[in-house]
Order: sequence, then C-alpha cells, then structure tokens
Amino acid sequence: MHLLEWLSRPVNYTESLLSASGAPVTLDRWQRRFLSDESKFINILKSRRVGGSWAMTLKMFIRAQLSPGYSGTFVSMNLEEAKGRIEYADQMYESLPKRFRKKRVGRSRTELVFEDSRGNRSVLRSLASRAPRGRGGDVGISELPHCLNSRQIYEGGLHVTSRSVRHNLTIESTPLGKRGIFYDICRGKFAQFKLYEVPWWHCNALCNDIDRAIEEAGNLTTGERVQTFGSDSMRAIHASMSEDAFRQESELAFIETADCVFPMELLKKNCRASFGADSEGTLRFVSLGSLPSVSDWRWLERNIKGTLVAGYNVGRKNDEAVLFVMDDLERKIEARMMVRLTDTGFGAQESLLCEAMRRGVKRIAIDSTGIGMPVAEKLVTLYGESITPLHFTASIKENLVSCTKLLLMDEKLALPLERSVVSQMQSVEKQVTGSGNVIYNAPRSHGSHADIAWALMLACH
Repeated sequence: MHLLEWLSRPVNYTESLLSASGAPVTLDRWQRRFLSDESKFINILKSRRVGGSWAMTLKMFIRAQLSPGYSGTFVSMNLEEAKGRIEYADQMYESLPKRFRKKRVGRSRTELVFEDSRGNRSVLRSLASRAPRGRGGDVGISELPHCLNSRQIYEGGLHVTSRSVRHNLTIESTPLGKRGIFYDICRGKFAQFKLYEVPWWHCNALCNDIDRAIEEAGNLTTGERVQTFGSDSMRAIHASMSEDAFRQESELAFIETADCVFPMELLKKNCRASFGADSEGTLRFVSLGSLPSVSDWRWLERNIKGTLVAGYNVGRKNDEAVLFVMDDLERKIEARMMVRLTDTGFGAQESLLCEAMRRGVKRIAIDSTGIGMPVAEKLVTLYGESITPLHFTASIKENLVSCTKLLLMDEKLALPLERSVVSQMQSVEKQVTGSGNVIYNAPRSHGSHADIAWALMLACH
C-alpha cells in the first residue's frame, strides 16, 4: 500500500503524524471507531473528560488537510469554547511534520484557512451558540443541550449537511435532563443517527483497566465501578460530587431534578454565549481563579456602565469563596466579574472586598453565616450601610431565591453561558422538610455547595 493511501485512513494519520505534549497521540478504542466511521449522522453521548470534543475536532481537521475545498463548522455553547475548537485544530496543525501540512493562509480566533498546492482552500469555522449556515460542509456540535437555541442549531446543521452525502453532522454532549432535541436523539427518536455511548470507563486516562471494565463495569453499581476501575482522579471526582451529578456528568444518566429552582431553559433566556474581557464578547465579563491583579481591577473600572453591586460568599477550607460583581443598568443587570478563591485566608478575603469597594463597587451583600460573620462585621465597621450582612436562615434563602427568580423570569439579567455558573445555579433545589418547612439547598459537587449561585443571588438582593 502506498504511504499516502495508508495515511488517508484517519487512525493511521493520527497515530503516525500527530503528537500532543511532545508525545505521539494514542487513541482510545472508541475514538478509533469514531474516526473511521463515515456515517452521515453521528451522536456521541459521553462522559466529561473523555476527549469527545477533541476527537470531533480531530476528525474535521484531518478532512481539512486531506480534502480539497473542505468546509467544516464547529458550534459550541459559548465564545470561549468556540475559540477552543480552533486552538485544538491549530495545535494539531503545528504538530504535523511540515511536509504533510497544507499551507495555513488564515488564522483568527474563530477560523482557520488552509490552501493546497493547487490553490484549493479548506476552512474550519467555529460559532458560539449560533445555527450554522452556508453552502454546505461538515458540522460538529459540542454540548448541544447546553447551547442557546439548541433546536435551531440542530436544524441548521441538518440543512448545511444536506447538500451532499459526504457532508456529515456530528453531535457530542453530556446528558442534561429528560427533554430537548439531544435527549430525543439519544432515545432513538431520529433513527438515522449512529449512536456512540462513551462513559468514563471507556477512556484510558480515567480507567485503570479499560478492557476488563468494558466487559464488567456495566454490572456494577456506581461506587463499585469507581473503586474497581477508576483512576485516582476519577475517584477524587466521585468523592466530591453528589451521586446524581456524577452519574449525569460521567455515566450517561439523564437526571431530571423536579425540585430544581432555576431550570436550564429559564437560565438560557438570561445567558449570553459571547462573553469575555474584550470587544468580541457581547457581554463584558471576566472569571478569575485567584485574587485580581491591578490590571484586572483597571479593566473593571473601564467597563462600568451603571452601578456596581456585588455578592460575596465566604469560604475557607471546604468551600470556595466567591465574589460576584454585577453592573446594574436599571433595565438590565449584567454580570461583570467573578472571583473564585480556594483555601484563601480571611485577611486576603477582607483585602479583596476592600479593593472592590475602592474600585467602584457601591454595595456588597455578604453571607454572614458561621465563618462569614467576622468578615462581614469587619467590613461593616469600614463601610457602614454599603455592606449588607445576611445570615442564611431559611427565610433569607427563600428571599434570595425569589428575588433572583423574578429577575430571571423578567429576563433582566445578563449572565455568561459558562459551565460553572449555569451548573451551580441549576444545582439549587427546593426541599420540603418532614415538618413541612421549605428549604433551599444544593448537594456538594466538585467541592462546592453552589457557592457561585449564592454569591450571584446575594448580588441580586
């Protein structure tokens, strides 16, 4: 067999030419089958962290390199993830030996353009929660149920891929509730789709014995599976999440939470897929995982449009501390900055809040329950009525939930369509105690008790 013919097979192309982090790429069993699959419609129901979006990007990148005049469109839930698809593809391009590369003639954050020796151009584009349009080509949709306008995106994908039998539509996502177009596809409503089911134990990075796990894991309980076959990281993830959340994110279970206070469809009406620190985003918003730098604070000052208000959920060892800053424009309240801190001393937290006040925040509502009380009291002595301490009783939580839900129902919030924000808002549940009292709570997930959600609700108070 001639070398070029051998390399035209995607698995051979990947494992012989591409590298990641300086090492040759080794595909999981399911990825090898997927790359070789020429089915027109493919749906991948998958766990988090199994390389679903990477594999979909890889398949379309290989076609862009091997096919003249190729057109491929990615659709992701938000702008950051849309840019991530192009970054994946660009990394793949850079790892190719130069003699096998097409010429790269265009590169933006959401587009890659290649040209072969005859002048034929191949294009990879990436959209954020927008329906694909155009003259035809392949379409790959990541996390469809998490996207805004998911049905329109799905139908757009059907139309774009309809012009040729060679144009393929691929969808890959984790589950999200027992409704919507993705749930219908996974449950066989549209028989034309080839279905891949990829739980965590189909991934070598998460499973310590993938061959045996594929044969045996399905007959075990979740806890038994994780203890028997889970990697150290998988065991840590399982230990830090509620059982239902873990099963939905890692074991392909569609979990319907009837007691969810903020359902996904309500949140989507108030979310923006295009967000970021620069002018690309329709929503100016930054998320920080450490104390803000001077340039971060200056960015906040430059982007004040109305009145800055904030909510602060104090945390230390077991939970995150979260500052959520909102910009109140009267008709709309826009998310502007989120700061998430882990294992940060109370002195540093107090300094963070003092700096927020100095940089233009006019009011901060603080959870003064337990470890939050000393921080709240210190801030009150410094800033008086600009600080609102709230002890999280059942009635206070109900008030926070009610105020935020009214704003969402009136579509007065502008929030980032960002995984941590959306998932933590969804995790807040209404529960009725044995004595008939209503309480609002959230199961622990990834070391959090919906800390982002409560900080956001405090900002809306």
